[in-house]
Amino acid sequence: MKKRMVLLDRDGTVIIERGFLGDPRGVELIPGAASAIKRLKKAGWAVAIVTNQSGVGRGHYTLAQMKATNARTLAGLRKAGARVDSLEFCPHHPEAELSRYRRVCNCRKPAPGMARRAARKAGATLKGCISVGDRIPDILLGQKLGGQGILVLTGYGRKHRKLARRQGVRPDKTARSLPSAVDWILKNS
Repeated sequence: MKKRMVLLDRDGTVIIERGFLGDPRGVELIPGAASAIKRLKKAGWAVAIVTNQSGVGRGHYTLAQMKATNARTLAGLRKAGARVDSLEFCPHHPEAELSRYRRVCNCRKPAPGMARRAARKAGATLKGCISVGDRIPDILLGQKLGGQGILVLTGYGRKHRKLARRQGVRPDKTARSLPSAVDWILKNS
């Protein structure tokens, strides 16, 4: 039987939200994020980070800078004793400044492309997956895959909780942070 998967947003969920972060020196793990990931892995979950990075397409930072920021995120997690099965990103946006990234794609959350790629790499199933993040697309990703979506109140979470209510989007759970989301996941699955 394949492992079930937890899909984590990067900015505002695993690392401190800093707007369009293109400088790896700005990477700072959210307190408790690494230990939360370790607990998921210990419980047998596959874990991936899936991150929309429209800042590339909008010209805020380069693909190389984004990859360096991702590498710094993974290094910080490793240093804290945590690892993820993969880190997937989408640089596209329908209104991107740079034409090579201007498109509606199958990878930008809540579309399933990054999740499917992550599941393939991890040898995991998306059946019953859970997505965790601070924005509406993070909630919708898990729900559109037939799983659950958890909204964390770190990053843009408080703002998106209000937006979700107005738009009729209902997270399966709202949690203070990634550690409390993981508490809920481990207790309820």
